[in-house]
Amino acid sequence: MEKNRTFEFAFSNKRLFTNLVLGILWLGIGISYFFEQDDKLRYKPYVVSVLGILYISLFLFEFKQKYFEITKDKIKIKSIPSKEINLNEVTEVKYYADDYTFKTPIKSLKIVKSQINKKQLPEFENFFNNLNSELKKNAV
Repeated sequence: MEKNRTFEFAFSNKRLFTNLVLGILWLGIGISYFFEQDDKLRYKPYVVSVLGILYISLFLFEFKQKYFEITKDKIKIKSIPSKEINLNEVTEVKYYADDYTFKTPIKSLKIVKSQINKKQLPEFENFFNNLNSELKKNAV
């Protein structure tokens, strides 16, 4: 990885399309409830339709807004609320149970391997291994 560029890592396609399929499914079920022939209080179609719209909105948000970015100074997870950690403050990095963990004396940041786009995973693993070896050199 180049030191001066900003790298954005997308969510995995599996996560994105799961949210899209669930959104379409829930929205379809919610719309089908509108065609039922009963005169009772009908809150179910609205609740289920809103659930579908939320899943589709989540898909659109995660498709447009990438999972995290790495700049020369920091790692930033683009969630609500966003989380970031300065690279020059990182004292420990480790990989355990499908999580990449970056620790400073004050903060800790986790990146889940299964949520990273498979095409970008080797690039991130290269960055992680380089940072890990750099920290080991500085510790000695």
